[in-house]
Amino acid sequence: MKTIIRAGIALGAGKPLRKVYVGLQDSKIDVVSHDELTGYEDAELDIGGWDRIVSPGFITIHTYLSLYPFRFRIFTGRENANLLLSTFSSNDSYYFALLGAYHLLKQGVTTVGFSGNHLDIVARAVSEVGLRPIIIVSVGCSNSPSDWEKEFRTLFNRWSHKGANNVILKVCDQSLLRDAVELAKENEIAVLVDNKVYLTEDIDYDQIIGLGGGSRLDLDVIRKKRFKLSFTPSYEVSKFPLSEYKPSVSLDLVPSFDIRHELAYTSTRLLLTAEEAFHSMTDWGYSQLKMNSGVLNSGYTADLAIFQYSEPPAFPLDIVSPYETLMYSSYSLETVIVNGEPVLDGGLPLNVGLKDVEEGVRRLEEIDRKTGERTRSLEKG
Repeated sequence: MKTIIRAGIALGAGKPLRKVYVGLQDSKIDVVSHDELTGYEDAELDIGGWDRIVSPGFITIHTYLSLYPFRFRIFTGRENANLLLSTFSSNDSYYFALLGAYHLLKQGVTTVGFSGNHLDIVARAVSEVGLRPIIIVSVGCSNSPSDWEKEFRTLFNRWSHKGANNVILKVCDQSLLRDAVELAKENEIAVLVDNKVYLTEDIDYDQIIGLGGGSRLDLDVIRKKRFKLSFTPSYEVSKFPLSEYKPSVSLDLVPSFDIRHELAYTSTRLLLTAEEAFHSMTDWGYSQLKMNSGVLNSGYTADLAIFQYSEPPAFPLDIVSPYETLMYSSYSLETVIVNGEPVLDGGLPLNVGLKDVEEGVRRLEEIDRKTGERTRSLEKG
């Protein structure tokens, strides 16, 4: 399948480019050029325009996707996340995760990591929406399976293979850190490390990602050993810039559930520049998982988001400040492409619809009844 994209600004190609053509061949970016493309006369898709920004699709390293509909209650302490999870059937988890993935798709996210219950079911929901799932098996966490290693091997055999980070680990218990790292080494995958777990210099593995950003007490070790760092901007307490760590973004369960909103927050707080924030949700995140995406260059996976800038509030298309334009004024997401295939076009998801949303809302009402909360109703306008 061949696709042509036109854009007034292209980000992710090293430096911002003006008025470019992007050619996609099947699942890969084939060419990025200022000149009209040759050999694409038979392209199946011809999209974009000079009032668009094209960007690599965004990645969030960690979320609690099936808890998405309850994020306001959990944030304000009105609900306990673990108690809620204990009431979910596998079908509940599927539809709640589908709603969360639907939300992320409409923000330009193309790859999402998640932990929690019913991981296989949640991965299916994410795939149904059209996003790339990263399954995170918890080790010593409050929601960990009793036999986490068996759970990992089952999911790994089903969804991944050696050297691919489609199924990874997250460690919350200091005493289990070394066991998790050894299993990760065996399968050449990443390990997320909770901020309550301290990393030491005798750990020798290049796919360690510390969660918690500047609040971690082992930043010196992370810097010295060249481990990776991920952070949740809304919860970030750091008083110094984080750019030297090249951090990725973890949305966890922030109320906005909006990756651009989170990165805008880092820019206004001077934790990262706007350009660094852009890298945080694109190539820095993908590189932490050793994925060939997040860059707008030939040979990379065609995971892309296209935004239209024709009138306020999505205005102006500012070539002088392109990263700020994307961060603060991206209200009109037009197209999302994952692995070379459109999954959102004209601002509308292509794989899920109102019936899926209604079923998610129905199940949310049922959980409300189970937990004694007031019933929500779906407003149709």
